[in-house]
Amino acid sequence: MPHRLQSVPPFPPVPFPAAGSHLPPTAPEEPGARALRRRGERMRMLRMSVASYAIDALLLFLLHAAGAVGLLPPVVYLLGGALAGGAFFLMLNRGWSERFADPYLTGPQMLTASGLQLAMVVLAPAVGVLSISIVFIVFAFSALRLTPRQVVPLWAVISLGLALAIGLAEQAPALPVATRWQAALSAVWLSMAIGRCAVVGLYGASVRQLLGTRNRELAQAQNQLHTLATRDELTGALNRRAILGALDDALQAGARPSVALMDLDHFKLVNDNHGHLVGDTALRRFVLGAVRSLRADDRIGRYGGEEFLLLLATSEPATALAIAERVRRAVSGEAWSDVAAGLHITVSIGLATLREGETAEQLLQRADEALYRAKAEGRDRVVAG
Repeated sequence: MPHRLQSVPPFPPVPFPAAGSHLPPTAPEEPGARALRRRGERMRMLRMSVASYAIDALLLFLLHAAGAVGLLPPVVYLLGGALAGGAFFLMLNRGWSERFADPYLTGPQMLTASGLQLAMVVLAPAVGVLSISIVFIVFAFSALRLTPRQVVPLWAVISLGLALAIGLAEQAPALPVATRWQAALSAVWLSMAIGRCAVVGLYGASVRQLLGTRNRELAQAQNQLHTLATRDELTGALNRRAILGALDDALQAGARPSVALMDLDHFKLVNDNHGHLVGDTALRRFVLGAVRSLRADDRIGRYGGEEFLLLLATSEPATALAIAERVRRAVSGEAWSDVAAGLHITVSIGLATLREGETAEQLLQRADEALYRAKAEGRDRVVAG
């Protein structure tokens, strides 16, 4: 049957669909479409960062209302988050970030978000533990887009900032639990932090799942391309290049195979009397019947037109003759009338087994000479050369 490259199936559902932005698209993109897609990815990432700023600012104002911190820390955090979000929005949306090696500005966004949290450790050490917990999440999420060479210096900078923040704070970073409201808000903060950890985990798992899916699809596409490159499109048999390549491989491996050149008798009359569609169906039927007569290690390839080549994994002439006779009888006994009324097809076969010191060309030449004799002696027979 004809082989066609199958279309790539859609990705299965993943826990975090936006994780697909970590991977390049499967189809080629126009430059304009690529730029638009990349800008959309960056804006999605920025929206997540801004949402995180908003959550933390809200909780800081609530902690201020609960008496855990003064008014300055939440105001500084809100203004800092707004300024950072606005600045990154301009750079990403206007395309200014394209001039940098990392157009997502992952490193600067990581440092900005971590810096705001460390500023809270200094300004409001009473909630320092809560702020430090967010630094870990920021680093883990940002690292998904960074290489080890990029992560290490950022890790060093944030570690230094953490040490300075703890050293500059008027008291040790703490967890506000002086009142029930403070304890409740601390629990909410930590719960939100766990939720963001879950988002990081789902994001990473989704990237791995999508990557695994694409790898499987790539392997499937490669197999289909291999099939297209090695199979005859009409019959499904190996094409001439592939069957001759298999013969060369066998000789290089030191094997002594047998070959059988097969020619469908008077096949031109089949096309003339019944049409080429019937002829194509007959060729496919012939290959299917021949394959059923072969062993697992034997191969069949289309040599050209209505000629086929059998590569038999045996160095015993008697065994090769038995296999070729089995193929010949299968062809002769096929219910060809199912294909077209009055149709009957036979095959002539020239057989040769490799001799010591013989080349592939010499082996095929002997098989071709044996095939010529089979035709001259009346067709529908096997002749060994």
